[in-house]
Amino acid sequence: MKFKISLLFFVIALVSCKNQKNQTKEKQVEKIEVSIEKQENNPVIRHMRTADPSAHVWEDGKVWMYTSQDMEDATFYDSMDGYHAFSSTDMVNWTDHGEVLHSRDIPWGAKGWMWAPTAIYKNNKYYLLYPHSVKGSKDDMRCGVAVSDVPQGPFKDIGWIKGVEGQWLDPCVFTDDDGKTYLYWGVREPKMALLKDNLLELAETPRSIAYGAENFFEASYMHKYNGKYYYSYNAGLGGFYAMGDSPYGPFEYKGAINPKQRQDHHSIVEYKGQHYFFYHWQGWNGGSKFRRNTCIEYLYYNEDGTIQEINATKEGVQKIK
Repeated sequence: MKFKISLLFFVIALVSCKNQKNQTKEKQVEKIEVSIEKQENNPVIRHMRTADPSAHVWEDGKVWMYTSQDMEDATFYDSMDGYHAFSSTDMVNWTDHGEVLHSRDIPWGAKGWMWAPTAIYKNNKYYLLYPHSVKGSKDDMRCGVAVSDVPQGPFKDIGWIKGVEGQWLDPCVFTDDDGKTYLYWGVREPKMALLKDNLLELAETPRSIAYGAENFFEASYMHKYNGKYYYSYNAGLGGFYAMGDSPYGPFEYKGAINPKQRQDHHSIVEYKGQHYFFYHWQGWNGGSKFRRNTCIEYLYYNEDGTIQEINATKEGVQKIK
């Protein structure tokens, strides 16, 4: 009898131990799943410092972005040099196609001073438009133009746009549905003008942009969604925007996109049914306002067309399957 009781306790203990092991396994699986969902994908480029991402979906079905490059020892923006091209089909894994344009390739400019680029596909070619200093100052920049037959470059400089000179400019190029191409630029006072098809000349006198506020600082950006034009920019302490019915405006001020970012130089694309917000962040791995890294967040529109406020996250966006 004593033996039977002991055996019964042994079986109960064995079953209990087995159940505990199964529960432990379930907990381990649950932890792994949670950790996958919370995987940190920002910044998306980590092997080098990149800023000012100009994102585009070209005809090859890939997302492309062209970025400026910050140096690891930078204490100002004068050492920025060497634009890079990156491509992706899943928004998480990016191919670095290398340096596509460097200040040594520009006969009219100084060493370094390769600031925020913008890109466009037109005339069956790919173009980079970029601010670059003539003699080495933030106050003597021109809007250079470079061209390539393929999105990955390299790009060849073909000159600059007369009438677009001055402080660091931060150009953005936008092509409307009718094929007309506009340039937006400026510091503290936003300007815009229609471009000629050669992209080297203005087709009209530049005009100031009425955007319904007085907080513009730099980094003009234009995109279109559901027939509305969205003029957005960096206010010095985050990104803000306004909406209008024409690429010229006037625009109705709507407020913040990502106001908690100290710096903001963004671009926006739709890819495979989802909208994405590209920007740079200075908070990763010892970064600073001179050492930044490219990040991506989801972007959502409300029913009235306004944009839901974006917060910078370490999670970023998930891989498209």
